[in-house]
Amino acid sequence: MYLSHNPMYRLFFGFFSLIFISLSSCQSSTTTEADANLTQAQEIYDEAIVVHDEVMPRMDEMMRLRRTVQQQMDSLQQVDSVAYADTLQQMQTIVQNLKEADDAMMQWMRNTVGVPTQEELQSPDPVDTTNIIQVQQQQKAAIEQVKQQMESSIEEAKALLNE
Repeated sequence: MYLSHNPMYRLFFGFFSLIFISLSSCQSSTTTEADANLTQAQEIYDEAIVVHDEVMPRMDEMMRLRRTVQQQMDSLQQVDSVAYADTLQQMQTIVQNLKEADDAMMQWMRNTVGVPTQEELQSPDPVDTTNIIQVQQQQKAAIEQVKQQMESSIEEAKALLNE
């Protein structure tokens, strides 16, 4: 007797075929969702990099302004630190703001996490992508904050120096 004519075989084969097809479609939809998440995360990361690339060239300007304000502070302290106490305090705040903006950029660059590649996802120790979109959104928000911090400290220094 052929197995294919056996009703139990047909029931058994049909049942496992149905399970296999169901699992395959679940894996496919999970893969599609994961791919969509990775694509969205990559877009957010790219937007963050655009912001970074926009403000990174201003790092030299920040350093120049910081150096100039510090030199003027040193000159005023030699002349009369008591008479210029308020101005010196304002200058110190500006120098500190420029330094903090510089530090914020350096920290953002050190801590930024890219979107994993397909190779990284298929490695024996795959990267966790559970919160990848959230991570990229946080990084984008952080670089936007750094941009605002840099721009405001630059403008503050330029206003003091009448540039």
